[in-house]
Amino acid sequence: MPALVPELVNAAIDTSVSSSDLLRRALVVARRLAVPELVDWISSELNGYYSEEVPDYRRVRGQLMAENPINGPIPFFASPEMAELLTDFKVRQPVPELMQLMQSTTGIYSHFPADIEQALMQMMRKTNGMAMRPVLRFSSVQVQGVIENVRNRVLEWALDLETKGVLGEGMTFTQQEKETVQQQHYHFGDVSGSQIQIGSNSTNQTQTDGDMAALSALIELLREAIQQGRMEADLREELQAELATLQAQAASPKPKWAIIKATAGSIKAVLESASGGVLAIQAQTYLKTLLG
Repeated sequence: MPALVPELVNAAIDTSVSSSDLLRRALVVARRLAVPELVDWISSELNGYYSEEVPDYRRVRGQLMAENPINGPIPFFASPEMAELLTDFKVRQPVPELMQLMQSTTGIYSHFPADIEQALMQMMRKTNGMAMRPVLRFSSVQVQGVIENVRNRVLEWALDLETKGVLGEGMTFTQQEKETVQQQHYHFGDVSGSQIQIGSNSTNQTQTDGDMAALSALIELLREAIQQGRMEADLREELQAELATLQAQAASPKPKWAIIKATAGSIKAVLESASGGVLAIQAQTYLKTLLG
């Protein structure tokens, strides 16, 4: 009988095997090896990332457009800072759906959440007296890039198993093979390079530099907005109190991230309830990082 892992390697490099089928084969291997982090990752790729954060390779940059009722989508120009925030998009759709989207020859479009959409349309109305629905446009090449990234990671994992002598002869794994794999830590989500991260299961998780950068950026954004008086008095007073909490934690040698996260949640609620407009849009990325 064939061995599971060599078959998975062959499937990963065989272009006639669809990415959906490849993931299903990988799911069989991950389940039989009892590796829960890989089961979770593969399941998310097959079913979509709708309740958890997406891996870095699923973040793409869209083109900001507006839906012109006569001419169709046209470019929508915003300040560089705002455009950078608005065009950073997280691809949450499952791989089977992405494979269908990849067939598009006219571009792929995604609408904004209702609060951001309303704020942007209000900006357009004030600028040129006409409000068109904003959208983000993506190319099929970008979608294909996400899918290819997934295939590459399955291949890298399967090759790593082969290197360790974990083959799955007779479509099953020995206890020794399972123990060999369970001594490893495979993490597909936090991707700083092109390869999967492999390490010992005793690896410790610490707060990332991205969290500190988001905290500093959010503090600076709120401080400038309050100083420039770009909000109503009630909103300013609420944000001043939250800002003081963030500044105190940022200055501490041992910031309490539970407090920072709770404060970020409070700021998000305040901006949403008060229709924070542009400030809410600008703060969104930082808040999502801190709440992630």
